[in-house]
Amino acid sequence: MTRLTVNPAPEVLIGAAEWLPETVDGDGRASRRPQDCCPDEQQVPAAVGYAQFRTSHPDAMRRFFAGAYAPGWGINRLGKGAAVTHRRCETRSMTIDEVLIQARIDCEISADESVIVIQPRAGSLTVTGEKPLAPDFPVLVAHGMPCGLHVNTARFDVVTIAADVLHRVAAEGPAPLPQQIRFAGRRPRSRAAVRGWHRALDYVTATFASPDTVGQPLLAAAAAPLLATALLECYPSTVTAERDLLSDPEVPETLKDAVAYIHGHAAGDLSVNDIAAAVHLTPRAVQYLFRQQLDTTPTEYVRRVRLHCAHQDLLAGNRSQVTVTEIAQRWGFAHTGRFAVLYRQTYGQSPHTTLKQ
Repeated sequence: MTRLTVNPAPEVLIGAAEWLPETVDGDGRASRRPQDCCPDEQQVPAAVGYAQFRTSHPDAMRRFFAGAYAPGWGINRLGKGAAVTHRRCETRSMTIDEVLIQARIDCEISADESVIVIQPRAGSLTVTGEKPLAPDFPVLVAHGMPCGLHVNTARFDVVTIAADVLHRVAAEGPAPLPQQIRFAGRRPRSRAAVRGWHRALDYVTATFASPDTVGQPLLAAAAAPLLATALLECYPSTVTAERDLLSDPEVPETLKDAVAYIHGHAAGDLSVNDIAAAVHLTPRAVQYLFRQQLDTTPTEYVRRVRLHCAHQDLLAGNRSQVTVTEIAQRWGFAHTGRFAVLYRQTYGQSPHTTLKQ
């Protein structure tokens, strides 16, 4: 069970913003109202939106959690005298919520393409049915990874990041982009990775706490990619799978040699026979090694590496000096149309669009 020292009094982590008082309808439902921290600049869209909600009414609490997140959180058990305080900072591609729950609550958190990270701050917070981790470790809710949460008077942050932000960050990384970004589990890759997540989150919450950020759209827009990067570093996923595997001392050296050979010769003619000869294995053994360790074939892996190299050239290229066809052919894609289809499937836009950016 995750347990931390709790201060039962409501605390505002992002309290530098001016929050509007909550309103309660006649039937006890509490509603949220956004507050612009820069009333003198209301003609300019705010870079960060702020809202708050507070209630001790059970029905209002259930309705709120069902509607505040997509998909909604379902409350299975609500302790007597329960109260919730919820403060939200929101940009176009992410939200950060500071949540204080007083009393005991059991809830079910469904998962969709957006990624949710719950960061304990104080109190008692347990992921039901799972082995407890360190008290300050974040809790990941992602595709195929729903979560049951038991809260007993706790304060925590809820970070929601859009899937397209993760995809863009991964696409700019040093490794070939996987076909899908999927997380492999809730256990972080290392304590150092958790510290990196904590630093990123603390920086963003401190930045959003300043009323100045409302009028600084570039600064606000940088928050989601920063947290997405820290998140991808924190948890094992298809983005880090190859890096984690190749750093594992138990992984065969022949696989590491084969991967290094592919990266060093991706621009030239490269076949399974060439890879096999370089690592002194039979082609069949190389096929088996890639399928067993990387869940792919050598040919598909070569294609991914070449596509990644082409992507890097498109990002760095100048359309007045180079064409998509030239870059595609440089990396072994003889048919520009097929290259464009594969590129769009992987990176979400045409190679011509990337070259123009």
